[in-house]
Amino acid sequence: MEITVKDALKIGPLSTSETVAGHQKLDNVVKGVTIMEAPDIVNWLAGGELLLTSLYSAPAGTLNYKEFIKKLADKGVAAIAIKVGRFVERVPEDMLEAANQYGLPILVLDANVRFVDVMYPIMAELFNNQVVKLNYYKIIQERFTTLALHCLGLDTITKTLEELIGNPVVVYDRNFKCISTTNPLLKKFSEVADLFQRESLNDKLSFYRQIVQFPALGEEAVPQVVVPIQAFSQVKAYLTVVEVNKRLQEMDLICLEHAATVVTLDLVKKVAVQEIEQKFQNDLLENLITGNSALNNTLERAALIGWDLSRAYTIVLFNIDNIDGILAKSKHSPDTMLQGLKSDVVSIITNAVRNHTKHYILGTKNDSIILMWPSPDDQNGFLELIKKTGKEIQEQIKKKVKKVSVAIGIGDVALNVDEIPRSFKEARDAITFGRMIQGQHVIEAFSELGVFRILCKFAEGNELKNFVPKPLLKLIEHDKNNETVLLKTLEIFLECNGNASKAAKELFIHYKTMLYRLERIKEITGIDLEANEHRLEIEMGLKIIHLLGNQAL
Repeated sequence: MEITVKDALKIGPLSTSETVAGHQKLDNVVKGVTIMEAPDIVNWLAGGELLLTSLYSAPAGTLNYKEFIKKLADKGVAAIAIKVGRFVERVPEDMLEAANQYGLPILVLDANVRFVDVMYPIMAELFNNQVVKLNYYKIIQERFTTLALHCLGLDTITKTLEELIGNPVVVYDRNFKCISTTNPLLKKFSEVADLFQRESLNDKLSFYRQIVQFPALGEEAVPQVVVPIQAFSQVKAYLTVVEVNKRLQEMDLICLEHAATVVTLDLVKKVAVQEIEQKFQNDLLENLITGNSALNNTLERAALIGWDLSRAYTIVLFNIDNIDGILAKSKHSPDTMLQGLKSDVVSIITNAVRNHTKHYILGTKNDSIILMWPSPDDQNGFLELIKKTGKEIQEQIKKKVKKVSVAIGIGDVALNVDEIPRSFKEARDAITFGRMIQGQHVIEAFSELGVFRILCKFAEGNELKNFVPKPLLKLIEHDKNNETVLLKTLEIFLECNGNASKAAKELFIHYKTMLYRLERIKEITGIDLEANEHRLEIEMGLKIIHLLGNQAL
């Protein structure tokens, strides 16, 4: 246990001393006792000292007491004990004022008190406390080392820690989902105060205390000590202690530090196992989407990890947008950063998809995440469910993973293993073509691309612009030179199935203005909008322009 100034006032001759200033800091921790021999002693202090002096080396008028006391307080001196009646009759007033101002307790000793009689009892107490700490440290270390060597798991670790510190313990994953707890009522919590009001307990290990509420316990706010658990330069979990029974003391924090080490080792072991399993799954998934492996071999490997490839699946592909720009700005290595990004995105996807199905298959490939979503026999509403879930995933990523967004492509249903490569290619094409049409952050299903599936094939070879009808090129040129919107007028007119009145309402113009614009379009282009072959050619041309953008023409 730590010894405070208040505790020291009960030890030896200090029990008869009088506190004359700095009462507000009697909880200062005493770490040692030092005799002041010269005014420049402040240069040699480390903090936590109980300073003993008779002011012989700094009599009144020879030292700026205000400045001196400030320096001592800044150094973290616990208190200063002054023996009066020998060299000074009383403590100087300006010293008392400074002590009250800067919060440095001043104790007055009788002239007959020997400094050695003050020092020995306090140093003995400090030494005894160190021995107690060392013994406790040894016991705790042996106990948690045993847990680590026997690989007894998080539940045993949390129960042991609860026994030692007398408060319930919870371990949350990086998304604050409970993965182990000694009290089921503490699985979920919400922070009451913002992060700027957290109390730092250990800068080296990032311990902090925050005020939270547990819905299962009611509306009462309780303190929670949090220890971030890091592995591979990333926070993987949070070891927390809920101070419902007592506030953690110094010895408890020592125990918590050892527990954090064992939790870290347990998580590192699990991460290592998961990485091996994930590599196996990714290799198998690579074979599925490329069709490079023999069917029997693929089915055997899938059975080993519980994958059911006898059902139909829809491939959903998630591509991380602007991945090169994100990695270039990162302080971490590209591989570490990419792994962290994928891990965050995979976690969000998993949490969203598991609400709808338990039999999904998930893996990663480069900067993409591949999801094989089991397809139901009744496809009614299935595509809408995937797109709705995809939208939720995009919003969660935008909220939780800064500067990261994903584009989502959805292939058609693969009825068997042989059709998985085709569904994967369709999902990939849906993203590629969807970006051409809509830009980034797209959610596109291959089945909904329609005629764009044909047009985009030409776009891949940069040949698409050769198919833009010349009448439309004339119209684009006219709009540029005259600042008109005839191309837009034509597009709306065709979207309204040639209904000039409806098109005028869509464009918020008068019906006669619409007729005038249609006449100008006919004069400039020479096209007959009543002829079916002209309309088909123009509609296809408008879609090509929409894909390429005017700047590409």
